[in-house]
Amino acid sequence: MSDRNFVGRSALALLASSALALPASAQEQILFSLSAGGTAPFGALADTEVARFDPLSGRCLPWLSSASGAFFAGDLDGDGDSDEWKDVDALHVEQAGGRITALYVSFNATTGPWLDGDVVRIGSDGLLEIAWTEAELIAAFGFIDGQVDVDAFHVAPDGRLLLSFAEDEASTLLSTDATGVVTDGSVVTWDPLLALPGVETTEGAIDALVSNALGKSVKTGDTLSVALDAGGALCFTVQSPTSDDATLFRAANGGEVVVSEPAFQLTGSPEIDALALVDAATEFLATRVTPRSIPANVSATVTLDGAPNHAFVVTLSLTRGDAASFTGRGFAGLFLDPTDLLFAASLADFTFTWGATDGAGSATLQFDPAPPGIALTVFAQAYDFDGATFGAPLALELEG
Repeated sequence: MSDRNFVGRSALALLASSALALPASAQEQILFSLSAGGTAPFGALADTEVARFDPLSGRCLPWLSSASGAFFAGDLDGDGDSDEWKDVDALHVEQAGGRITALYVSFNATTGPWLDGDVVRIGSDGLLEIAWTEAELIAAFGFIDGQVDVDAFHVAPDGRLLLSFAEDEASTLLSTDATGVVTDGSVVTWDPLLALPGVETTEGAIDALVSNALGKSVKTGDTLSVALDAGGALCFTVQSPTSDDATLFRAANGGEVVVSEPAFQLTGSPEIDALALVDAATEFLATRVTPRSIPANVSATVTLDGAPNHAFVVTLSLTRGDAASFTGRGFAGLFLDPTDLLFAASLADFTFTWGATDGAGSATLQFDPAPPGIALTVFAQAYDFDGATFGAPLALELEG
């Protein structure tokens, strides 16, 4: 056996064994996406991306980059390249044992075959698949205008779906603030097993909660995101007032602020329109690549953000794997193919793909430029040895 193969297989064995480490207990983190691109402390934050805020430290960090969205979306237009998904309009994350086990999204506009009223999830191959269609939701709530845009989405522990929609919807089954209407500030529920719709809270009740939290009378308009915290309390963001459309509220104690807009350290006029809460035990090294589409003779930079002084490897592959067959802490498991030759080479090349974060939790790797004539999709995924966690996978394009 060559030294290269021995090193690669040894590293893979270490990766497999360290992924079984037990998670540490920690506090909930806030995952969010913006309705329009903005700037976070770590740099640009597109509306296709998801950031993470740690209430304990006050740090705002990347979570899912556009390159991850491209991995999940795959080739939508049939040109052989991966395509970035559109504005993340609703988000739900499931977790267990320090591992992200499921991720659901809905987009603000049609993305490939998915409508803005569809809820999709990430399959074990890392590609999006339908969870609930727009047509199913229209029928479930008795909506009669023919289409809906999912604005907020959460799966409760009892299996009920919590949703809010982008516009007022006429309904034959439910009424919130007006007879036969589900208003865009209301949160409604649907039990898929029992086929039973219901009302969690009305727009008027959301107004009252936010008014109490801010100490002034306000009209909130659209409810942009929802999630239940670890104690079962409803958390949400709203469109108005503008000074607080990136403030996280909770329906406890008559309405209270969880995190105020300035605490996120976002510049401009940020508006949070997708939300999820996860335990800090699911943390992983967030990975970004610039540029994602790489012209010939141009070097790409991979940036990693997370825990300080952690050793990592950025694995590469030309083919997808099955995360369900190689699970671990962090982001679900290994989405790359461990039998791929490029995967073995990336594990064996210590000077090219291995590194460690600095005292601030950041690191960069510089990829050598590809020569002209090489046009292909390369998949990448970081593994944190000290945290024993998988990062989210990326898709990058060598443009030849």
